Order: sequence, then structure tokens, then C-alpha cells
Amino acid sequence: MGTQEFSPYYSKVDSRSAQEKVIDDWLPITSVRNAKWWYSAFHNVTTMVGAGVLGFPYAMAELGWGPGVTVLVISWIVTLYTLWQMVEMHEMVPGKRFDRYHELGQHAFGEKLGLYIVVPQQLIVEVGVDIVYMVTGGDIFEAIP
Repeated sequence: MGTQEFSPYYSKVDSRSAQEKVIDDWLPITSVRNAKWWYSAFHNVTTMVGAGVLGFPYAMAELGWGPGVTVLVISWIVTLYTLWQMVEMHEMVPGKRFDRYHELGQHAFGEKLGLYIVVPQQLIVEVGVDIVYMVTGGDIFEAIP
């Protein structure tokens, strides 16, 4: 058996502050880092696919093969680039991990302004996605005889 190198990412030491521990005790999803790589892979794939699967046949029918595939590739590149940006911003400050969007917003814009900028956008996206799913689902069920 060889010796293992020390890595701060696999350390079992709890380095969270008291405030982070209180927040994690309240939240149903905590910042404990015991996930496997396939959890992240599954989450990333399902996030990237998402609602696009519902609109893909219609978009391809309207655009045709050439423009449809072009838009699909451009969309994939933009999605991959934003995923890369999120990964890079996750640990951009040494010793601090931004696990939630509001933490990143607070670091970028300040404690209060960060929340005022990030939280409304998150709510708009969450409500908007729900509305789009309901409308799309309704259109699909309406077309079924």
C-alpha cells in the first residue's frame, strides 16, 4: 500500500463557520461533500437536456435540418461555456466555496445588493419554467385525440 497525498477536497475536517452550520441544519440540502462523480454527471446531463427535449421536434420541424442543427450546436456550446464558468466561479476565492447562487451574488455585489439581484432572478426562472412546462404539457395533451 502506498501513501496517500493530502488533499483539502477529500478532508473529513469540518471547516464550516457557525453560521454555515446553522444554515445547513435548516436546509434540506446541505453543503456536505460526500457525493460521487456520477451524481454530478447525472445532474449536469439532466440540467442541460431539460425542457429542450420538449421543444426539440417542433424547433427542428420549423427550422429544417441545416439551421436546426446549427442552432443546436450553438446552444450546446453556450451551455458548455456557462457550465465551465460556473465551475470556475465555484472556487474562485481561495479558501471559500460558493455553493449557492446567492453566495456568489453576495460576494460580487455585497451582502444586501447580492440578494436583491440574485433571488428575484431565481424566482423568475423557477416560476417561468413551471409556466412553460404547464403550457407545453397542455399543448401536448390537447393534440392527443
